[in-house]
Amino acid sequence: MAGDSAVLAGSGLPSSNRGVSEFSNPEGTLTVGIDWFSASIDLFVALRETGFMDGDAQDEIREWIDASAENARVAALQIFCWLFAGLGLELDDASNGGNFYTWRVKIINAAKEFVGMIELGGEHCRRADGTYTARIELTGDGCKVIGAARCGHAKRWLELRAKLESCDGRITRVDVCADDLVGNYPLRLAQKWYADGEFDNRGQRPKAQTIDDHDSGDGKTFYVGAKKSEKQLRVYEKGREQGDKKSPWVRYEAQFRNSQRKEISLDILRDPASYLLGAYPVLNFLNCVATRLEITKAAVDATWKSARRHLRRQYGATLAFIVKHCPDAESLKAVIESCTSSKLPGWATGDTAAHWPEIAAVQPTQEG
Repeated sequence: MAGDSAVLAGSGLPSSNRGVSEFSNPEGTLTVGIDWFSASIDLFVALRETGFMDGDAQDEIREWIDASAENARVAALQIFCWLFAGLGLELDDASNGGNFYTWRVKIINAAKEFVGMIELGGEHCRRADGTYTARIELTGDGCKVIGAARCGHAKRWLELRAKLESCDGRITRVDVCADDLVGNYPLRLAQKWYADGEFDNRGQRPKAQTIDDHDSGDGKTFYVGAKKSEKQLRVYEKGREQGDKKSPWVRYEAQFRNSQRKEISLDILRDPASYLLGAYPVLNFLNCVATRLEITKAAVDATWKSARRHLRRQYGATLAFIVKHCPDAESLKAVIESCTSSKLPGWATGDTAAHWPEIAAVQPTQEG
């Protein structure tokens, strides 16, 4: 946006160093976005979504993936294309050994730089319920590539959110960053908030640490919380870190990790600003960003299309069996309702039904 460009030009910072910026205030001086992302997915559901795997040949597919790096890359390519096709990313030609997973395939950008990975294979990548998983990861630069795609935040990230939901995706880590480009909320203010108890949780004050540059101009960093805890806030002088010793640019970056006690909601991909504000209410200046979020028609389209595709591929044959053996509409309705849950999916908003054409076609019309 023009406002961002003007601020960055004034600070001497190239726009390419700005990081990922998904939402901004009207002045363009405050932006919020996703700067790191990793999740595990049900490998076999994902491979069925791509059409690569039919039926229930899980053991055969697992052994085939484990057998060679080349096979692992073929499977990783299916997942990569399903999740990230058309966003300007590529999958590396080589597959290498991993740590927890047997195989690791790098995701690279147009400049052939590492921006993420897909991991799969081996016996140690099962969840407690036995689900065989793969892992996806995007670094800050990988998220920035998605942020540069020619569509709005809601479409990009909601489409990914819907696909993750369809294959039992679980976020393992996500970093949300808020960039104060003009220094209205400097690092010393965050330190004052900490001293005043604004970061206390249930009467407990989290650990804090300051990495001081001793006024060299390289930039200070203030940490609130432990690195391996469920959440940690980092406040640092981003512009100075990037090389401009007089830059006012400050970044507030929260790292969220899943745990056995608490999972990270997929909705954080839809509305990162609100989640950052919810985790740290003292950052109430983010209200000007969070309240500007709008879920566009394109975002709703991306969500219901993915849900319908998943329903057809996973349960289409079962639904066909039910339809065939129900003699009338009432009995069909009764059988379908016997299989439903009392809960609605997280993506089901008031607008979703209106954009699902088959549902919209049978909705009663309302006279004005």
